[in-house]
Amino acid sequence: MKPRSNTKIIPSTLVELMDIRGITANKVNLICKKLGIKNLHELTAAVAKEQLDGIRELTAENKKNIRRSLKLHKDTESRIQLWDAMLQGEEVLQTIRQFPEVKRASLAGSIRRGKDTIGDIDIIVQVNGPDRKKLLYKVARMGLTERIIAAGKNRICIVLHNQLLVYFYLTDEKHYGAALLYYTGSKSYNVFMENMATNKGYRLTPDGLYDVKNNQYIATDKEEEIFQYMLLDYVTPELREEQAIPNITVQHKLPSLPTFDQLKGDMQIHSDWSDGEESIAHIARYMFDVFPHYQYIVITDHASNERVGHVLKTSDISLQAAEIKSVNDQLGYDYVKKGVEVDILENGQLSLPDEILKQFDWVIASIHSHFTKDNTSRLMKACENPYVHCIGHPSGRLIGSRNPYPVNWDQLFDKAAATGTAMEINARPNRLDLNDTLVRKAVAKGVKLVIDTDAHGLTQFDFMQLGIRVARRGGCSKTDILNTRNWEGIEKFKTDKVAAINKVA
Repeated sequence: MKPRSNTKIIPSTLVELMDIRGITANKVNLICKKLGIKNLHELTAAVAKEQLDGIRELTAENKKNIRRSLKLHKDTESRIQLWDAMLQGEEVLQTIRQFPEVKRASLAGSIRRGKDTIGDIDIIVQVNGPDRKKLLYKVARMGLTERIIAAGKNRICIVLHNQLLVYFYLTDEKHYGAALLYYTGSKSYNVFMENMATNKGYRLTPDGLYDVKNNQYIATDKEEEIFQYMLLDYVTPELREEQAIPNITVQHKLPSLPTFDQLKGDMQIHSDWSDGEESIAHIARYMFDVFPHYQYIVITDHASNERVGHVLKTSDISLQAAEIKSVNDQLGYDYVKKGVEVDILENGQLSLPDEILKQFDWVIASIHSHFTKDNTSRLMKACENPYVHCIGHPSGRLIGSRNPYPVNWDQLFDKAAATGTAMEINARPNRLDLNDTLVRKAVAKGVKLVIDTDAHGLTQFDFMQLGIRVARRGGCSKTDILNTRNWEGIEKFKTDKVAAINKVA
């Protein structure tokens, strides 16, 4: 680690800045004098206002590294999708776990909370004090590492070759739980927990939980212990966001969140009958072997009388049905269901007539055009069709490339609840649609949700875990997710929808 010479000339609250490569005590002192700041909070505010630009003695690289160290480097363009961050984070995690100096390591931050885009990767690392220099040496020489940004007693920050930043927070065994809690965040949740601790006579910091009366440290090598000492239910990381805090304050009433193994099937899959890569037979064999707990899968190829190319032709619907029957005969039971994804046209009509739609086991209606207009009435009209069971990717967003179209969500969810129409949580990494905020609103309105992958290739079926993360962040329970039911339960949902339509009519 870099020696901390001349640290007496700077405030102790800013000594951490000397962990940053290229930042000396003299430069920290200069920043203090020029900006009139005394701690990291004040420095963060000053840097966010771009006040470092007025200090000529700092190089462009100095300023860039300070921003990165303070996590002020992030903008919309630099954020990556959750799936990519999870893959990259797991690669880094598995690499450092091979170092003998590392006793434990866990992903933290926004990846652990399951946010749809990620600015950087946070990892908690348990390492003994004498081994920290050895760990730094090995981290610097990892094949994934481009360069070191900061290195100190408790933190290492590196830049990967793809320019993603990774922050390693170093801790020992007895402080591991508190560090994991703190660096998982969010900031709002940390403030909430600190206030709860204060109200109960404790002090909560990244170093642990302390009894205020005698300043006694309460061992917290496991995160769950902090909740136990504070007489709180354990809150899963996905719920540690500002919008979830009002529900969290009502203890012992947290939802039992859904898990992947509770899902009975994937209800949106595309085959080579439209724009998918694989045959139905290949998909079925793969899913049967790789996801043995699934009881059914639904093939939902695009079909339309309004467009050509990469769609299931109406003349081929019976041929596809025959192929599905053949596959099921080979499997020995009705595993593959006949579904379809139809377009919701600009006037709210569907791209296939009802006499065709009623031939399918499952119908998803989605918007694939006119993305800038208010589509509330368009979606509501689709809900009124007795053969439409689910609205696909309801907001139409593509993360990083297309904003959601305008929708009055209260009106749409009221209509969906009244007509018994489900809403999709599309688990594709660039969709995650509905998002967690809309999921929370839909559940409050009594709308049922379907988590599916919208897979077009075999590697995309793993996206289901992203959909589960969205549902958990939205505070769902198992009963809110339609495809936690067996197929008899799905059929009942369909029957109930027809009854609800007739009642409204």
